[in-house]
Amino acid sequence: MNDPLDRLRMPIVPIEPRAEFAESLLRQLEGAERRPARDTATIRYFVDDLDAAVTFYRELLGFDVEMWPSPMFAMLYRGDLRLLLSAPEPHVLPDGTLPEPGGHNRIALRVDDLAATVEALRRGGAQLRAEIAAGTAVNRVLLQDPAGNPIELFEPRAGYHERTTEEDPQ
Repeated sequence: MNDPLDRLRMPIVPIEPRAEFAESLLRQLEGAERRPARDTATIRYFVDDLDAAVTFYRELLGFDVEMWPSPMFAMLYRGDLRLLLSAPEPHVLPDGTLPEPGGHNRIALRVDDLAATVEALRRGGAQLRAEIAAGTAVNRVLLQDPAGNPIELFEPRAGYHERTTEEDPQ
């Protein structure tokens, strides 16, 4: 007789995080390292093909894979941005609905040369939602990942403002 909970269980797969991440985690678990909490921006996107999404973000947008412990989840970084990619299946809401990829919420990534970046993305097979548009303080373009989640790339123009930190020179 089959256990009715079998279909809810995630597959057991070996976890192979980056060596630096694994070593730091081990030091933390052993109590040898205490790191202060950081205010890292985190975005979670639901995707229908984790392999395609990880490849897209890594190869076309320069994200680093921090860990990819299962076919249902991966954690990537680009600078201080943490991107969590999840398959929708384990996230069933109480009413039975599943989260879906896509929508209008998006991450916005700054680039130095928007036109060159767009050309490289096109060569890489990325799907753009629109052509480059000029805004008041940025030029921007929308593209989408393989699941349909939008990503905004922008290049600052005159008038662009960004908050400085205490370490930044005035």
